[in-house]
Amino acid sequence: MTNRHERIQHYLDHMCVQVKAREVHNDLRNELGNHMEEIILDKEQEGYTEEEAIAYAIEQMGDPAVVGKSMHRLHRHRMHWGLLVGLIGLSIISLLLMWIFTINVADEKYQFLYRGHVLYTAIGVMMMLFFIYFDYRKLKKAAWWIYILLNVMLWISPMITTDIYGNSRYWSLFGLTLDLTTASVWILPLAIGAVMLDKLRSNCNMQSILTYIAMVTIPAVLLFQTLDWVRLFLFGIMSIILFGWLTRKWLYTVIGALITGIIFVLLLFFADQYGRLERLTVVLNLQDDPYGSAYSNYSIIEIIRSSGWWGNGIDTTFDRFKTSYFNYPGVLLIDVFGWSGGILLLVAIIWFVANMVKMLPRIWDDFGRMIIVSITAMFAMQIIYSLAMTTGKAPIISITFPFIGYGNHLMFDYAMLGVLLGVYRRKDTISMRDGKIRKKMGADLLTDS
Repeated sequence: MTNRHERIQHYLDHMCVQVKAREVHNDLRNELGNHMEEIILDKEQEGYTEEEAIAYAIEQMGDPAVVGKSMHRLHRHRMHWGLLVGLIGLSIISLLLMWIFTINVADEKYQFLYRGHVLYTAIGVMMMLFFIYFDYRKLKKAAWWIYILLNVMLWISPMITTDIYGNSRYWSLFGLTLDLTTASVWILPLAIGAVMLDKLRSNCNMQSILTYIAMVTIPAVLLFQTLDWVRLFLFGIMSIILFGWLTRKWLYTVIGALITGIIFVLLLFFADQYGRLERLTVVLNLQDDPYGSAYSNYSIIEIIRSSGWWGNGIDTTFDRFKTSYFNYPGVLLIDVFGWSGGILLLVAIIWFVANMVKMLPRIWDDFGRMIIVSITAMFAMQIIYSLAMTTGKAPIISITFPFIGYGNHLMFDYAMLGVLLGVYRRKDTISMRDGKIRKKMGADLLTDS
């Protein structure tokens, strides 16, 4: 190694000591080392000796400890505190509402719900913390295995468990209930997107499009087999959104959406043995059967109307839903705290989702951006429909309010938010091979110097 190289490497070694994110050390060495070499060559052409040119380059770059600290500020792990604060607020609301429910229900068999709610929340928080510190890029390498595993589980699910509605979405593992179809709807789009990301971005031809369609069709058929049509519908919408984002072929995306919608309507008309179509259309004629099939919708509307601005207080009598009230956390909140509480929840939810959306332009890694799009869209769809059900004007289906509603879905809500935060945490520490990131780094470096 020449004296020039030794001195440059010595400088870079001292600089990298200050940068805690080891992932960017090689990129920083290449970027700053090349910059120093350019300065040295320029000075040598001006007549400087090699030693004088090296000394000048080092002087221009500055103290390696100071430069290293500057690079550390640019490339350190970061936490999205806004989302965490919002999550804490939603978690408090969730636990408070479930506590209010249990103290107002005399039936002892429902008292365990609060303990279960706390347990699922605690497990969810642990899963979230794991994924915050887990390197999300490893998921891309395991995408095929994840895809295959979930499809196999969906395939054998009807052979293992079935409830009274013919649905086979729940598995019991170690005393906990696992919602298999909910897990699939969250994870399968991520796995499919990870497998198809590079193919659809670099070479979006008919073969890659057909491959994507095939990868979506297999779990869609298996979800139909489990008779969980709600999760099937969510998966279909998410697959269309992901296809449009990956390919930017909006005409194909619209055609796919129309075909998917037609297929779903046909299934409702010709393959609906559990009366799903009737439950969906009941909102069109609520007054016809207010104490029958329209009871839930009619009750929600009456509760919203009678709550007033400040609600009925914690000791509300639960005249309408009684032991089923925990299925409608938004309605329970308005009944107890009134329209003012509902408005505050709406504002908090909008702010929470907006913070997710605002993360997207800050992420440079395509795989990380795909994760942000997929998870944010899924949260947004469930939140929007949960809010719609809170008005009583939307069909009542098995979509639960993320982070607030009761159920084991809480584990996936927290886990997916953890993945989201994990992507954000590493946004400034990923490898800078992307030209846009190099450009950004160079601009930041010039600004600091």
